[in-house]
Amino acid sequence: MTASVKTGAISIRGVGKRYSEDAPWAMRGFDLEAAPGELVAIVGASGCGKSTVLRMVSGFEGPTEGEISLDGAPIKAPGPDRGFVFQDYGLFPWLTVAENVEFGPKQAGLGRAARRERVQEYLELVGLTRVRASYPHQLSGGMQQRVAIARVLANKPTVMLMDEPFGALDALTREQMQADLADIRRRVGTTVLFVTHSIEEAVQLADRVVIMTGGMSHGVPGHIRRIVDIELGEERDPTSTAFTDLERAISEEVHAKL
Repeated sequence: MTASVKTGAISIRGVGKRYSEDAPWAMRGFDLEAAPGELVAIVGASGCGKSTVLRMVSGFEGPTEGEISLDGAPIKAPGPDRGFVFQDYGLFPWLTVAENVEFGPKQAGLGRAARRERVQEYLELVGLTRVRASYPHQLSGGMQQRVAIARVLANKPTVMLMDEPFGALDALTREQMQADLADIRRRVGTTVLFVTHSIEEAVQLADRVVIMTGGMSHGVPGHIRRIVDIELGEERDPTSTAFTDLERAISEEVHAKL
């Protein structure tokens, strides 16, 4: 499976967010351009605005100032071109694995035969064809997150938004899911915005890492401190000097004083 048309360019310009006119700014002055097919990880302390960025790109919330666009079109509301993967999986417990993956295409009016083909395609992609008739509670956490990813991809989005998607998994499962995501992204070509508290995970997966700082608890709006290019190639060794040097440098930026 390969990506065909290269779409999924995200533009975030001068974006700020506050929740009422007399409230402090939760974040402000956020500028980011993400190229089609790029994986951009966002790291920073709690409350700096990482998840707020994802919600605004998804269209669940609007910015107070500035503009967010996808392939040149301003984002005004949620849409199937953007899929959201949450930490808690968000699966429908009364539906089987196949029915969960089928849900979006069915809502979009795709015919039965086309839905069946699409479900098969994405269950094969995440390695879950053997459990298609199982229910979410019968699966491990890692398998449930694979279902969640397949369900998003079945809508054929150009952007996938991931908010701490592997945060609830044990270390070994998390490592496997990181490898799976890297493989899926190579095969599908979807642009990914990936929020994580794990700097190692960000360096392992991302093309670039956005370091955020600030937030209302710090008395200044959340904002970008620095954007770091990750030029380690596809095969990344967390024990290599280049990897650990990047991890340490990003950590120092995350924990530096304002």
